[in-house]
Amino acid sequence: MGVFEETTSKNYLQFGFRIYKLVKDGPLDKAGVKEITDFIIPPNEVLNQQKTFKDWILSISNLTIKIKIYSLLTHNFRIIEVKTNKSDAKDGVLGANVKYENYENADKKLLHITSVVDNSFAQKNLGLIPNDDYIIAVKEKNTHIISLNNEEFDPLKVLNLILTYNKGKDLLFYIYNKKNGPRNIEVNIGNEDNFTLGCDVAYGALHEFPKEQGEIIEEIIKEKGDNELKTEEKNEINTNTVEKNEGTKKEEKNDIIEEDII
Repeated sequence: MGVFEETTSKNYLQFGFRIYKLVKDGPLDKAGVKEITDFIIPPNEVLNQQKTFKDWILSISNLTIKIKIYSLLTHNFRIIEVKTNKSDAKDGVLGANVKYENYENADKKLLHITSVVDNSFAQKNLGLIPNDDYIIAVKEKNTHIISLNNEEFDPLKVLNLILTYNKGKDLLFYIYNKKNGPRNIEVNIGNEDNFTLGCDVAYGALHEFPKEQGEIIEEIIKEKGDNELKTEEKNEINTNTVEKNEGTKKEEKNDIIEEDII
């Protein structure tokens, strides 16, 4: 249940629990919540650290409640009504796999696929589509999700680190397509030292998460900081560009925030 322990060290005003996987016909699924693009925003009692997120989830079991959701598609909040499961339900009280992330940065901390090499790993194994696809996160089998929405590193370095330290392993890619929505693809990464996915990626102001028009329920007040990404960065994904020292590896692993079923 490590995801709940992480909430004490974050800036609550910009964080929520990103929905990575919904249980079919579970409470959040029935309420129309979307995978990848929606975040659960905890109530004030959790934000003010008067109650842990875990305790709040248990306190709303077997009830009909209202929950605040933030959407990356509209950059707006909305309120949904949910009939929750019992506290001992095998699929969780809300029926979702979530990860604690900064929703303010989530539209920038991803990798936009700009081109794909013919017959490359990216095309044959991942089926990546230029201009339409975005890499959101990666998960090694039996471990936690590693999101590219990372506070310490840019998204390209996060992905390079993942590829470097998981050669020969099965990885689950969380991909978002701006026309068809999210999809998950499991592949085995090659062992060769010069392994590349075979695609160009970009991030920054011109490559943010695709937006759609939606009903405005609550406006977001955003104060743009000096550290906002203002320039486009582009590179072919190649594991040879990654620093391969143990210090870097340790720092990357310590930054992983665990997710959980709620």
